[in-house]
Amino acid sequence: MSILRHLKGGQARRQPSGAAQPPARRVPTVQDWLPVRDVRRGVILRTDGTAVAVVRVEPAPFGLLSDAERERRIAAVHEAIQGLPGPAQIVVTSRPIDLDAYLLDLERRLAEAEGARRSLLRGYLGYVRGLAAGGEATERRFHVLLVGEAGRTDGEVVLQRASEFAAALARADLAAHVCDDREVTDLLFAFLHPGRGGSESADEPAPAPRYVPPREVTEHADR
Repeated sequence: MSILRHLKGGQARRQPSGAAQPPARRVPTVQDWLPVRDVRRGVILRTDGTAVAVVRVEPAPFGLLSDAERERRIAAVHEAIQGLPGPAQIVVTSRPIDLDAYLLDLERRLAEAEGARRSLLRGYLGYVRGLAAGGEATERRFHVLLVGEAGRTDGEVVLQRASEFAAALARADLAAHVCDDREVTDLLFAFLHPGRGGSESADEPAPAPRYVPPREVTEHADR
């Protein structure tokens, strides 16, 4: 007697061979909880089908500008934002700066320096080491997310808007560019992994090794 018959206290029913089987229950995955379905050609495709483009804006030394120049740039940025045809979101992330290469260069210069210059470099090297050890050397990255029309998966339109917005920021003497797949993935990684995004980046997966059948290996060895 099978376990099913034992639990039911009798014989188990058999479904006719032609009867439709109930659909298998789909196991939910982590991606089902994320609002992003894919990243393609620099465009974020949301789960609702909306396309989003990302523009990265480099920081500018506003504190070193004159009052008139500062007001001119702020007005130009305000005009560029007001000219956006759809919604936008500004995302600011902070990340520590990797000073390893800079420290190695300072150590090399210190080994070659002499006299008073060597003493100055030694003190400056200690200062930079303190910044690196304490995590005080950080950079801020500014991104503007441009959202396309709801339900429209065509990314060309929102990419064109992003290009026009970057050009408008250039007229305000701000360096800006439309992000590619790598930069968009890195931004999503920093947003979805706040604990690790500050010190790590999303690397492209390594290509899978090519499978070589044993027969091909033997033939190559016999040559």
